[in-house]
Amino acid sequence: MERGTDQDESGAAWLAAARAMAPLVAEHRSNFDRDRNLPSVLIEAMRQAGFFRLWLPRALGGVELDPLGFLAVTEELSRQDAAVGWCEAIPAGAARLAGAMPEAAAREIFDGGRCILAGALNPSGRAVASPGGYRVTGRWTYASGIAHADWVFANCVVEDASGPRSMPEGGPELRFCLMPRDQVEILDVWHVGGMRATGSNDFQVSECFVPEKYTIPLLGGLLPAIVPGPLFAMPPPSVFPAGLTAVALGCARGALEALVEIAATKKSPGSPMVLRDKAAAQIDIARAEGLVRAGRALLHSEIESMWRNVQAGHQVTVRDRALARLAAVQATRLAIQAVDIAYELGGGAALQEGGRLERCFRDIHAIGQHISLSAQSNLEPLGQVLFGLTPRMPRF
Repeated sequence: MERGTDQDESGAAWLAAARAMAPLVAEHRSNFDRDRNLPSVLIEAMRQAGFFRLWLPRALGGVELDPLGFLAVTEELSRQDAAVGWCEAIPAGAARLAGAMPEAAAREIFDGGRCILAGALNPSGRAVASPGGYRVTGRWTYASGIAHADWVFANCVVEDASGPRSMPEGGPELRFCLMPRDQVEILDVWHVGGMRATGSNDFQVSECFVPEKYTIPLLGGLLPAIVPGPLFAMPPPSVFPAGLTAVALGCARGALEALVEIAATKKSPGSPMVLRDKAAAQIDIARAEGLVRAGRALLHSEIESMWRNVQAGHQVTVRDRALARLAAVQATRLAIQAVDIAYELGGGAALQEGGRLERCFRDIHAIGQHISLSAQSNLEPLGQVLFGLTPRMPRF
């Protein structure tokens, strides 16, 4: 059964529910890479537990869990396996879209919190204005968890008879278009080294009519806040990457746990000393632990600061958003460094395919390639903000 509303406000209760998933994750984890998807039994258990409604409006059966509580849940699921946390964070985070829709339409889609939403943020499709809605055509990439989704969202450039529309401040007019999953074609292209079990395949549609009520305009990259409350005042470009960073931090925690297990018995040829008793290994695991804790503290500090500001009714500035994104990028970098230390310490024992440390190594480097967490994609515009300049390519 789904969790009752009397526990909905308790971050500790939701964290306990995430920890309770560990035996089921462990039971099925050996098949994740082979199937390139999470098993339906695990997804259904997560649905029944209520994880996909953590950021759904309360009026629609959601929880509106505070951001730090959400990050803790995602980190715990990612400690068990990064793909599990990833496939929780994205649909649970996407449930915030309901706060930017008319209530009747949101109820149709989100079904009291049972809906799983997958999709793509990159505007690689077009939505041609038609009477009553839009005709959508395009192909989108990296739709994590789409095999289990009920609905799909696709970011589109809006067009009319004269061509693409432009916003007054410049740039194309963008709109999220939501469609039932059975209206899109899923393309099996997810053959990758890391995060295999996320099933992040492409999807495409051609001339799919989407009623106006199932679309959401993006205003300067932000969602219109129809539902009141501080959660829906948090900028999506800030909180979405934070959720993915929590996956990275959980993955790093899993790697360190795997190293501790290996180090209890691993010996070098000709040496009677196990790895954990060696001074060099003790120094390195301390370094790795410090990296993970520093990244987590930085991320939580910036997200908590933003949360307190919106709770007080203050406007979130571009600098606030830049610092939150910087925290996400930096914490991900630190998590990668920690996993690299653990992997190197693990030696040959870290090479075994399907081993926990081997999977963490592949997964953390895949996570770091995401455009919202990549240093290559983000540091230049963030530096422009820190110098007091207008960012040329705002991604936050």
